[in-house]
Amino acid sequence: MYRPPPHRDRPVLADKKVLLIDHCQATREARAAVLRTHGVEVHEAEELSAARFLWQPHVYDLLMLDLRRYSPAEALEFYGQIRAAEPRQRFVFLTGPPKYVSSTWPGEVASGDTSRGQLSEMVKRFLTAA
Repeated sequence: MYRPPPHRDRPVLADKKVLLIDHCQATREARAAVLRTHGVEVHEAEELSAARFLWQPHVYDLLMLDLRRYSPAEALEFYGQIRAAEPRQRFVFLTGPPKYVSSTWPGEVASGDTSRGQLSEMVKRFLTAA
């Protein structure tokens, strides 16, 4: 099991509530386990419809959505619905392995190489909308 390195300070997400949306059970469970080791309360949804049911304004500090698991139209529609209901809701868009995460997060967003096909177009649209 993954064990985070010892921290002198509390992790940024400690005591936060996250809704993790990922169609793949294995990656969803792995991500949830890592987040929980950092003191994060994680609620999981396999489908966007389940996420819509679980989500309520001012409940979750962060929504984490794996963009690879849903069509661009579905993901953009879900994002738009949530942002229309709660414009300040924070999102993290999971686009691949952890190498896409900026080492300066949360101060800076890294889009990485977005030159590869349909996923890259969806990432560009989300970065523009965010």
